[in-house]
Amino acid sequence: MNENPIGWAGRLMEWLQFGARLVLVNILFVAGTLAGLVLFGLFPAAVAATALLARLRAGAAGDHLVRDFITAYRAQFWHVNRVGSIFWPAAVVLFLNALSVLGRPSGGSAPAMEAVLLVLTVAAGAGTLAAAATAVAICSRYRDTVLRTWRLAFVLPLVSPLMSLSLLASLVALTVVFAGMSVLVPLIGASVPLLLSGWLVGRRLGTLQTAA
Repeated sequence: MNENPIGWAGRLMEWLQFGARLVLVNILFVAGTLAGLVLFGLFPAAVAATALLARLRAGAAGDHLVRDFITAYRAQFWHVNRVGSIFWPAAVVLFLNALSVLGRPSGGSAPAMEAVLLVLTVAAGAGTLAAAATAVAICSRYRDTVLRTWRLAFVLPLVSPLMSLSLLASLVALTVVFAGMSVLVPLIGASVPLLLSGWLVGRRLGTLQTAA
């Protein structure tokens, strides 16, 4: 008679512990990003957090998340920054292009052309975001050359449309949720997106590896 309540209590404690660790990983991600002055800290922090979240998802995170994060952060700092170096200029170009498209006065050039430019900008931004998320997941699992990582990061979303659509839809849905519940952003605003993207890309990589 008492097994069921004890079982539910145990599950509740597991979920609470899981949530607390998500918050801790989120804090570690922010700290790592700031430690690298954002420009040099974002990608290493994302890779280290994704590696921890994969172990957390598998139930093998251990009790030394802070130490493990710092170790992973330091171990791949320069390599991951070289991988991420291609995405910063792309982000700047896309941002400036979006400003130029959205900043045009209405009724100026052909509306059809403006719509095409806007669609192309959104598509390029979505593709770059998917490639960046894929690169982070790759670096959290493997250590390969920068060129090979770039090639896989840009090709995998193209040959895996279901993965890409799931990834982008998840990120859009989380953005909507966080916009409506902004209190969640400092708690799990980075850890949950990294958890989902790491799982989606990691599952696809695992499938390809098994098939090979």
